Amino acid sequence: MTNLYDRILKKGALYLILLFLLLAIVDIFREYVSGESISHLSFEVFVCFATALWSLGLWWSWKTADRKLNHEISERLKLNKEYLEWKNKNLSLLNDIHSGINAQFSTWGLTPAESDVAFLLLKRDSFKEIAEFRGSTEKTVRHHALKIYQKSGLPGRTELFAYFFEDILGPRNPS
Repeated sequence: MTNLYDRILKKGALYLILLFLLLAIVDIFREYVSGESISHLSFEVFVCFATALWSLGLWWSWKTADRKLNHEISERLKLNKEYLEWKNKNLSLLNDIHSGINAQFSTWGLTPAESDVAFLLLKRDSFKEIAEFRGSTEKTVRHHALKIYQKSGLPGRTELFAYFFEDILGPRNPS
């Protein structure tokens, strides 16, 4: 919707500029016929020429920006398509990982609210983002996080993430 609105707005602006140029040319011709001075006519021709150049530059910059935007959209769609293909190909593996993490949360005795917060912590969301997503306060989320760390025996978020994903990501390559 916005893209269509932008195109209409850009075309409208260019048409108004072209209309201005056309009217200015007609005015210059009319003044030439009525015997206006050369200096006045020269000034009006200069203004018309400058406006035409400015309009051309404006049109060119819009075209360039549109091309860049379309390229970026195309690249993002390509990445999204690749991600969806990867996700579909590995869906059972991802479901198994999710189930395994959920089972470990149960083993630790996490409440449903704590499990929700733990999953969001694993997704690397901030306390503020988690609070907004869950409709609670940051203080509540911090309390849940503290309980998660106490029940799991892990000192913090980094260790919680490493607990589940360190082995999945493989060993570190020596540098």
